[in-house]
Amino acid sequence: MSTKKIFNFYYDLCCQKLTVYSGTSAEEIKSTIREILEIPQDKQVRYLDEEGNPIVISSALPDQIKIYVEIKKTFTEKFLEENKAKNDNNNTTTTSTPNSIKWVWNKDDENDLEYKNSNEDKTVKHCGDGMGFAKGTLIMEEGEYYYTILFEPLQCCVFGSVCDINTTNGQNVDWFDFWTLWPDYPDPHENFPGPVINAGFYVNMNKKLLIVYDHNNKKEIKRINFKEEWKKICPCVYFKHGVSITVSSDALKSKPDFVSV
Repeated sequence: MSTKKIFNFYYDLCCQKLTVYSGTSAEEIKSTIREILEIPQDKQVRYLDEEGNPIVISSALPDQIKIYVEIKKTFTEKFLEENKAKNDNNNTTTTSTPNSIKWVWNKDDENDLEYKNSNEDKTVKHCGDGMGFAKGTLIMEEGEYYYTILFEPLQCCVFGSVCDINTTNGQNVDWFDFWTLWPDYPDPHENFPGPVINAGFYVNMNKKLLIVYDHNNKKEIKRINFKEEWKKICPCVYFKHGVSITVSSDALKSKPDFVSV
């Protein structure tokens, strides 16, 4: 004879009771509660006990148990939340830097199904079978610029550079495969998923120069000269393998002290 139990799932300030019979599989329990709570399938979920420890979902759990449902946040989501909190605190006492420029990724081309925008267009995430090509709204015409981009995770077939604002489909861009630029990190071919990388980009329009940095370590990684005929350029990325690429800082219209030209 099957035994009926009540599991109490706590999520988003509410308690959802779920009737569970002995022998019900863990996957059935989890899929049912996700459906009831309307948790998107692309979100990873953790189940915790009253002490905050991860708990295995099973019909063998005791009657009237309390289970806390938590959305597992990605590194990017936590990074953006922390940055927003810092900016909110700074804005209470100071004004924004005069030479800083807010920018995001252009909204996806309706014909490009390879990536989707999120986080108020700060993030583009690969979601198709082919390569996604995205351009930033930051337009660089004269002088010097520095900005940072977060790659999560760093994989093969992930490229970052600058391009003419009229470039389409990543054509005629000097691409370089990002995973080869960070020799201090494991090869993502052998260590999946790869690391999270915060890359800095220094652009000098007068010299037509792009220098890529490991921003956290303030270490130069790569430098190239882009095309002389490009008068207006923007950040661009070309990527696949489910990678998320996020604008991790406003652009500065200046040269940081650690940059050597």
